[in-house]
Amino acid sequence: MAAWTLPTVIADWCEILTSVLDRRSRKYFFTIILGMLLGCGRRTVSCWLRAAGVSDDWQDHYYFLQTLGHKAKHVAKQLLHVAVRQIPVSHVGEFIKLALDDSPTRRYGPKVQLAGMHHNPTPGRFGSEFLYGHVWVTISWLVKHP
Repeated sequence: MAAWTLPTVIADWCEILTSVLDRRSRKYFFTIILGMLLGCGRRTVSCWLRAAGVSDDWQDHYYFLQTLGHKAKHVAKQLLHVAVRQIPVSHVGEFIKLALDDSPTRRYGPKVQLAGMHHNPTPGRFGSEFLYGHVWVTISWLVKHP
């Protein structure tokens, strides 16, 4: 393991995110996050594990990522709660406006990982109803400029 540890704020957020996971596998989450922060170059799991100093039990981390995928909805819900709590609210009863975007992006080539067929919301002049690629879901906090 790396001698460097996560900052307290990030470690606290990781505790919240891992509350939906089995307690025996929670330790792998911290290592993965640490590797994501310290890794450079290509953003792959191998890069993260090298950056976090994992050498012996790398297979356990890959197995953990597989189980994390099964719990992705629960972890994402916890992440949304953590993110919304970070938004400053000036007075009680104030609404927070959030925007959700799930725009598809076109991807081509024989080695595109996890791409699939998606409904095309902007077919353009050719009118193709579907496109091959990824859908990235993002959430944004909408604010008014003074």
